[in-house]
Amino acid sequence: MRFRWKLLFLLLIIAILPLIIGRSFGVRAVRNLGEELVSRQRRGLVSHMKNRMQILVDGYSAVLWRGRELSEMALRFQAQEVERILRLADAPVPEKIYFAEDFNQGQNVPADIIPSSFHFRARPEDKMELINVSYSSQVFSLAPGVEKEDVETDIARLSLMTPTYRTISEPLQGLIFWQKTVLKNGLHSAYPGHNGIPSKLDSRIQLWYMQALKDEHLWSDPFVDPETLQIVLALSKPVKGLNGNIAGVTSIVIPVSSLMDRKMLFKNIPPETQAFMGYLADEPDTGRKRIRILAREEHIDLTLRSWRTELSTEWLTSGNSAEFQAMVEDFSTGKNNARRMPFQERDSLWVYGATQTGAFLVLITPYKEFLAPARAAEEYSKGLIDNMISMTGYFGIGIILLVVVLAFLFARTVTRPISIMSEGAKNLADGKFDTRVEIKSRDEFGEMGRVFNSVGPQLLERSQMRQSLELARQVQQNLLPKSDPKVEGLDIAGTSIYCDQTGGDYYDFLDRGANKDARLTVVVGDVSDHGIPSALLMTTARALLRQRSFRKGSLKEIVSDVNLQLTRDTEESGQFMTLFYCEIDGHEKRIKWVRAGHDPAIIYSKTSDSFRVLLGQGIPLGIFGNADYEELQQPLEPGQIILIGTDGIWEARNAEGELFGKEAFQKIVRNNADAQAYRILMTVTDALDSFRYPLEQEDDVTLVVIKVEG
Repeated sequence: MRFRWKLLFLLLIIAILPLIIGRSFGVRAVRNLGEELVSRQRRGLVSHMKNRMQILVDGYSAVLWRGRELSEMALRFQAQEVERILRLADAPVPEKIYFAEDFNQGQNVPADIIPSSFHFRARPEDKMELINVSYSSQVFSLAPGVEKEDVETDIARLSLMTPTYRTISEPLQGLIFWQKTVLKNGLHSAYPGHNGIPSKLDSRIQLWYMQALKDEHLWSDPFVDPETLQIVLALSKPVKGLNGNIAGVTSIVIPVSSLMDRKMLFKNIPPETQAFMGYLADEPDTGRKRIRILAREEHIDLTLRSWRTELSTEWLTSGNSAEFQAMVEDFSTGKNNARRMPFQERDSLWVYGATQTGAFLVLITPYKEFLAPARAAEEYSKGLIDNMISMTGYFGIGIILLVVVLAFLFARTVTRPISIMSEGAKNLADGKFDTRVEIKSRDEFGEMGRVFNSVGPQLLERSQMRQSLELARQVQQNLLPKSDPKVEGLDIAGTSIYCDQTGGDYYDFLDRGANKDARLTVVVGDVSDHGIPSALLMTTARALLRQRSFRKGSLKEIVSDVNLQLTRDTEESGQFMTLFYCEIDGHEKRIKWVRAGHDPAIIYSKTSDSFRVLLGQGIPLGIFGNADYEELQQPLEPGQIILIGTDGIWEARNAEGELFGKEAFQKIVRNNADAQAYRILMTVTDALDSFRYPLEQEDDVTLVVIKVEG
């Protein structure tokens, strides 16, 4: 692609990118603002609805609590009076006794009987039938198989309860349906007197009666009222007769509609709110604590149902088990609270509060019902954003067209100098370092041309320097041993790997004349730093060592003489060289060495699995001309491995800055002790490369491995 088009694209990017970024940030800012406003409104609506429902639950719970206390107190008084009446030895026979048949047939009924708008029952085709009631009398009925003569005495006694029933019912009108007393002998009395009692009704087998006798619970589970066919609860208590034994049960029957007052509960809250009353109970199958529904909104519906219908046990459930379990804990501690969790697969707000001992009122409202204003605001915000996107899109198209024209015109003034320099660069690439370009402008292109004209001579100089370095590298490589020597009784391998084209590490194998076939002199040195200066000093030291080693003298004398000569060359430069000089006899199995500041050589014995270092006194060469050196020796054993290296091995670092270390080095030697010297050498260098990857080598690496054979 030509530069003119690249420049055109660049100018387009420069012009369009800020527009796109600004547009993106603007749209994002507006979106964020809209989302923040909607989020705040949503949080406000949730908080407002939560507080409103919590206040409603708390207030309604308090009302129910007071109603519960009043009802339970009334029941206790009623039970006390029933027991007192039943203990009477003799009771006067009332002038008039009304039975269920009288009320049902409408004959022989009290004078004050009237239809009650509070007492009614459902009929087919959604019709309602008002029940006739009399507040001046009770109504008696007998269970199937019971004769009047058998219960006349108890009828006379219970007839005395009418004034007590009236006294109790007056403050509770509009809250309770009936006040009943059912005896074990099958006698059933109810106040106020009313019609609608089924002819085959035996209250002794009804849920509330059996629960009261079984565990003396005051509050029964919901059941169908035989007279009104509505869902009711019974507040019941066993009563004792003349002999002190349980004679029956007296109760106050309360419709669920009295507990779940829709007008009061659902005022100013969403219409889809569902109301429940529940309590903690053990689930039969699992034994776990669950929330059993005592009453629910559906229980107040006027549904045509049979009074023999047994209501199934219902449990409150939610898809969020963790939140629901926390709600169960709140129930167990009597804590009023509000939680967010799904109900019937709809995200909902649950608000609950204690209404009586063990019972809670629960209101459940789908979130979407009270978040409608927030959704409307969100739609409005999206409309504004869409309009803004359209406007900025038209504006952007106009900017793009303008930039295309300007960029095309401007590109021509820029591409000519670039073409000139491109042609000059091709000449430089072909090796024509005397190439020059002429750009007469006084702007950056003119400056670029002047810089370009200075590049040729510099490239020529660097090319010559590179050739010199390559020659120096070849010369230095020629100074190192070209192959490993063959010495009887010894397996030898050595290498030097430089980090630059030239280096300061050095190793050599010297032939000192006597017993050539079984004796070997090994020299390993390390010049401070690396590069050309180090390579020059290494070359000088090599020449001095080779020249002095072929003359007579001990190892100590050889090293001292070389140090004296080398110091004269390095006293002004500050350079020095560490050295390990040793002589190994393959026949006599003995090593002699001098150590001049170099890392000690290492001997590994496989038989004892131990490492030993060859120490010795002596400072590096090139520091003090009169330095004294110590010559040491020790016997060798077949199978031992002698390792002489430079610090570039154990001081190598990886990408994490960790050192390779001598422990890793020794581990490699131990694991490869049975291998040949060359294989040990290659294993070490390969391990160094793997350890250091992907970093480049920072220091020269030299290693000589000598394995003593049997």
